Amino acid sequence: MNPYLNNKTLLELALKWKYHLGIIALIAGSIAIVLSSPLFLKPKFKSTSIVYPVNMGKYSEESYTEQMLEILNSGDIRDQIIAAFKLDEHYKISPLYKYFKTALYGKYAEEISFRKTENEAVKIQVLDTDPLMACAMVDSIRKFYDQKVQSLHRIKVAEELNIRTLELERLKKEMDSITNCLSELGRKYGVMEITGQSEGISTAYFQAVANGKDNQTLKDYFTNVASKSPEARSLMLRVEGCSMRVIEVQKLCDDAYRELNKVITYSVVVTPPYPADKKDWPIRSVIVLMSVIFTLMMAMVVIGVIENRNNTKSI
Repeated sequence: MNPYLNNKTLLELALKWKYHLGIIALIAGSIAIVLSSPLFLKPKFKSTSIVYPVNMGKYSEESYTEQMLEILNSGDIRDQIIAAFKLDEHYKISPLYKYFKTALYGKYAEEISFRKTENEAVKIQVLDTDPLMACAMVDSIRKFYDQKVQSLHRIKVAEELNIRTLELERLKKEMDSITNCLSELGRKYGVMEITGQSEGISTAYFQAVANGKDNQTLKDYFTNVASKSPEARSLMLRVEGCSMRVIEVQKLCDDAYRELNKVITYSVVVTPPYPADKKDWPIRSVIVLMSVIFTLMMAMVVIGVIENRNNTKSI
């Protein structure tokens, strides 16, 4: 069997059926023009913004740009945008629909995207039928990002502040305990300033002994200072160490408190968003062209079948 299409080129078939193909292409193009019109496909407008992450803490081994992308793609920001702009109503997805969240989140992912640029910035892009809404959504995404990073930062700093506060309280209690011990030594044994007191009492005691005077009070005082001075000296060193540590921890507490309460931005806008004045989708010329090409291809298949059948009958 020698099929007809093996003996006829596509060009010969196209020339033979050129009028039919022309009419088919015209009809396909006309239908594509109508179906791609705003009557059937609402035009979408694109709004974009280029931002850089700043003042970021180190949460992982990822770069700051990758961390920014992770946060932008978080469920918190997605849900905030959905709630703020009532996207379920805007996208006409009923909460009663069985797969409501799947459909809503899928539509969100379809219309809103984030990607890293070649210069380590992040591009925020929103497609919407309302150019003003698309612009507002881009701006809100950046603001919600700042709030999310600030929330994460504050959680981390609050933990640090809590740890340092507990440590400061412990050091102060320790200092109070040491101070009480020193007070007890002073009250019971008269041990106070160790270096000067030891030198003075020693001089007075030995002078009294040299003069042949027996002063029991002075003797007892000398004995107390001699026996308790090592303990008092140890306590004084502990007080000094605690005092220095209290100063250090207090500074860390003050720093953490400032970090906890400061309000800063965590993104720098390089290219701000603006309401687009020209639609981004659909591209009608591409739709019409692809429709015509696909229709002509299908028409050529049908023509090939017809010609092959006619040739078979003639044989």
